[in-house]
Amino acid sequence: MKKWLSRIVWIPVFVIAVLFLVANRQMVALSLDPFSATAPALTTPAFPLWLWLMLMLFIGLGAGTMGVWLSARPRRHKARVEHRQLKRLRAEFADVTAKLEAAERRQTETVPAVLEDADIPPEAPPQ
Repeated sequence: MKKWLSRIVWIPVFVIAVLFLVANRQMVALSLDPFSATAPALTTPAFPLWLWLMLMLFIGLGAGTMGVWLSARPRRHKARVEHRQLKRLRAEFADVTAKLEAAERRQTETVPAVLEDADIPPEAPPQ
């Protein structure tokens, strides 16, 4: 259901965007001079308007991606530190577990079997 709803929304948006880009094919030179609209000191070469629009879209996507990536830097650093700590703790846990198992094995091997009362022969009465 979610997939179909997404298609119902995004297919018309895509079609409208393509129609807009095709309809705006005239050549446009962008002015980078905010003070003089009639004789700008700095202009770009004339390219189709759709090219400028797509270029700005990709620049915006790139800037947004970079912003998200940079803002997540502290979390990535924390995750790396915690991952290293977790690996160290797992190794320490495995070492302690191995030592405990070895100690339990030694203890069961060196302790003599406990004799039950039934296994002890009755003592002879003193004469």
